[in-house]
Amino acid sequence: MTAAVKEARPIVCVNCNGVLDAYTRWRGPHHFDPPRAAARQFLEALVARGYGVVIFTTRFPDDVWRWLDEYGLRATVRHVTDRKRAAHVVIDDRAVCFRDVFDCTLHQVDRFLAHWEADAGR
Repeated sequence: MTAAVKEARPIVCVNCNGVLDAYTRWRGPHHFDPPRAAARQFLEALVARGYGVVIFTTRFPDDVWRWLDEYGLRATVRHVTDRKRAAHVVIDDRAVCFRDVFDCTLHQVDRFLAHWEADAGR
């Protein structure tokens, strides 16, 4: 595959903590939880659908690449960054989707809990 064809693939930005990993809470910069049970299949399905997967995270890229290597996920990921990319979609455990109504968005922000916070009964 040429670089021009590879770059033409739409980007899906996926967060690492809370989406790909079995995140429960912050335990320091060197702690990484293992991948969620279906993380590999999810990433492979994105690639099979023609998307370029970019990990969008606040973690250090080298640490994320090591985590991807440790669990054999590197081949499914094109890039790791903390910079917002032009993407078809962003997948994150801490996101509110704006639907053209600010009041509704504020309501969602006020009531927001990540999936792992809701499980903790917060």
